[in-house]
Amino acid sequence: MTNALMIAFGLCLLVIQGMVQRLVVSEQLCPMLVVPLVLHLAVGEFSLSRGATLAFVLGYLTDVASSMPLGLYTFTIVALFLFARLAGLKLFLHGMLFQIALTFLGGLVVGLVMLGLHVIFERTALAVRATMVVVASQSVATALVSPLVFAVARRLPGVEAPRTTDRN
Repeated sequence: MTNALMIAFGLCLLVIQGMVQRLVVSEQLCPMLVVPLVLHLAVGEFSLSRGATLAFVLGYLTDVASSMPLGLYTFTIVALFLFARLAGLKLFLHGMLFQIALTFLGGLVVGLVMLGLHVIFERTALAVRATMVVVASQSVATALVSPLVFAVARRLPGVEAPRTTDRN
């Protein structure tokens, strides 16, 4: 049941992200809303197999919702989950500022990996400077909405909140 709620929440985030993409003037202002959810899975009280499976499904849903070749977001989202889990980022979840910083870095990683994979598989030339501005600004937008995504994900029924210590 909890897994279904996480997937439904991720699907809702993708729908909201699609609506925001239609409403905003520039793609630079559109956050990648699945990234904070995957980071929550990585630093939360989820087992490795359960979190990786949920990250895989969320990445696949992101692939389906995007115009990128199928499998790129799936790979990138699962890799982000595994690297965040491997790095032991539970230490960094001591407050909203750390969530924002973690999500900004995660957004940069996803954006840069997606950029590289897009260039490799699509064999298209991109304006690197303009694309880097888009990646950086999307990472900022993602980081700014991450506390909201973390808060909603923590309140889903059956989801245990990450254990943190208050050192604010």
